[in-house]
Amino acid sequence: MAAILDAMGPYVMQLIADMATKEVKMLLGISGDIEKLENNMESIKCFLADAERKRVTELRVQRWVQKLKNAMYDATDILDLCQIEADKQRESKGSSMVEMAPGCCRPLLSCLRNPVFAHKIGSRIKELNQRLDNIYEEAHKFNFINLGSHPEQRMSTGEKVTSEFVESAIVGVKIERETRELAQMLTINGHHDIKVVAIVGTGGMGKTTLAQKIFNETTVQGHFKVKIWLSITQRFDEVELLRTAIEHAGGVHGGVQDKTLLSWRLTNTLSMGRFLLVLDDVWSNVAWSNVLSVPVRNASKNQQGNWVLITTRLEDLALRTGASFYQHHVSPLNEDDAWSLLNKQLPPTPGQVHDTDHLKVVGMKIISKCGGLPLAIKVMGGLLSTKPRSEGDWEALLKHHAWSVAGLPKELHNAIYLSYEDLSPQLKQCFLYCSLFPKGTTIWQSEVVPMWISEGFIHPPDRSSSSYDDWLEEIADGYYQELITRNLIEPATESALTRYSCTMHDVVRSFAEFMSKEESLVVQDQQDDGGSKISHVRHLSIGSTESALEWDILQKHKSVRTLIINKRINVQPSDSFGRLSTLRVLFIRGTDCDRLVDSLCRLRHLRYLHFQDTNISRLPGDIRRMKFLQHILVKGCPQLDHLPSCITQLLHLRTLSMYGSHDNVLIPKGFGQLKNLRTLYGFRVHLDKNGGTGWCSLEEIGPLSQLRELTLHGLENVPASSWNGHG
Repeated sequence: MAAILDAMGPYVMQLIADMATKEVKMLLGISGDIEKLENNMESIKCFLADAERKRVTELRVQRWVQKLKNAMYDATDILDLCQIEADKQRESKGSSMVEMAPGCCRPLLSCLRNPVFAHKIGSRIKELNQRLDNIYEEAHKFNFINLGSHPEQRMSTGEKVTSEFVESAIVGVKIERETRELAQMLTINGHHDIKVVAIVGTGGMGKTTLAQKIFNETTVQGHFKVKIWLSITQRFDEVELLRTAIEHAGGVHGGVQDKTLLSWRLTNTLSMGRFLLVLDDVWSNVAWSNVLSVPVRNASKNQQGNWVLITTRLEDLALRTGASFYQHHVSPLNEDDAWSLLNKQLPPTPGQVHDTDHLKVVGMKIISKCGGLPLAIKVMGGLLSTKPRSEGDWEALLKHHAWSVAGLPKELHNAIYLSYEDLSPQLKQCFLYCSLFPKGTTIWQSEVVPMWISEGFIHPPDRSSSSYDDWLEEIADGYYQELITRNLIEPATESALTRYSCTMHDVVRSFAEFMSKEESLVVQDQQDDGGSKISHVRHLSIGSTESALEWDILQKHKSVRTLIINKRINVQPSDSFGRLSTLRVLFIRGTDCDRLVDSLCRLRHLRYLHFQDTNISRLPGDIRRMKFLQHILVKGCPQLDHLPSCITQLLHLRTLSMYGSHDNVLIPKGFGQLKNLRTLYGFRVHLDKNGGTGWCSLEEIGPLSQLRELTLHGLENVPASSWNGHG
């Protein structure tokens, strides 16, 4: 995720304003430097939007923008440290933090009576001001203009798309005919061991949509006993691919890591009956030749009529499988189907059946710019769905400068850039952040929303309001749904109605990665060990790699703010989080990391902590030191059987999720103090008959008046009489 200047700038300015009180100036003894920091930011603010736009195609502007972003990141770190020192001083005086508004930086810096800290932080502010002076002077070389601020476009409830639009990629007689013909090919003439059919076309042409329609065809579902769908990433873990194939075929891999044994188990699972194997978005022959070919061919000897269906951009891939094959090329949509697809993205206007007929002329001009690519048309339709149905608004998009922007990689369509340009600065940050979820993983609303909040992307309109904190989740949820409406993320098949989980199309993901390349890194290659050439990696995501990475390599990225780990990491006894001190978001899944737990409290800036399918058995006993921690998610960690008693002192905590942890995880007494809690999942009910167990009982949930979502476990153990006294 690349921070968006015209979103980050106002956010940092507000933080500085919170700090720049008369009391703070006096305590720091450097009131002039604080005022200068404010003035520097104010001077730069007017051309942030123009700089953000020009960085896409101008390398010199890219470098300037990165300098400014680095300065802003440093400013947020300084403000965090001031808040931490303020808390220390309040605690040392015995005063309570309960009255402090959670998430707000006020009142700041009663801390600065500490002269050592005051000198250190004052020096950092002076150094930051000097950098901003230099950055401002350099800006004159680029002739930036004031583009004004981007108005926040909140979508009303009536504009959100309903479930009938989920299948919005399916249009026209052509795809129905192709589905019927290819499905017939798969289900007739079954006197062969194994055959391959390849659907070939450029990115965004609709290959996966056609394959999904074939896969779900009634005749196909009835003809094949075993049906497997595998999305093939460009770089993949061979063991994980085999295990996934076994699971999808209805078998059990039993946690085995040995490739030979897994290959044998896949052979046995496929041998249960005639099978169809779909390999979606294949970029090379490696997955077939090195992993799947042997078990598929061996299983094919046991029954006839098996098929492998491949979607790919490569013309010769089917030939390289060495099997008998048929190749089908997808082609651009014709005008009628393209117009139909565009209209499917637009929510109907009440009382009007053909309410876009008067826009067809300009609409067909927009479609012409999309080159018949279904993805580009869908994205444009998603953008048009947020605009009034007027010829003037559609003409404005047709004439938008984004169509003529040069410098984008050739596989990235300008329609996606136009849709991106239309986003508010805050929504741009949220969209780019989604590209940190590697291909093959799901973007869960319940996970990405608190990540956005933790990174400071969500800004209610009136930050000075006493209800500032109450709107964060609601605004972030709205952003998530708007990205769906704009077809920049797509509801996953299993949540087509609820829309709580999404995926991102490969072409859209490539665009987002391109836009955030200066500071984000997604590692999915065994040759890429995370040692990026990016000077300041701010967001690091470890996806599917063939071999485990060493923890020591990750620690090279000392500026990282988001660390997402979806794969095995080798952790040594001496490893810790010590060198990753700027982290705001930490997500670890599927790796043994219990030995790292004790060093978590060194992450002083951390807001979001997520362990999933790990071996952790505890959270740090002094977790109260993690003053900014807002979200704790511990899922599928059965060895965790209790929470530390001092967790009740995390007064900023908004989310606590314990799904899939120990069946009887114990929650400490005093839990009712966490009055800022919005989401509580997996709360295990305990009966505290004698009042002396030290663990939380059901009654303590009562004071949690801010809760928006709650799931309870163990209610069957609570006698009915216990409810009578609690209304």
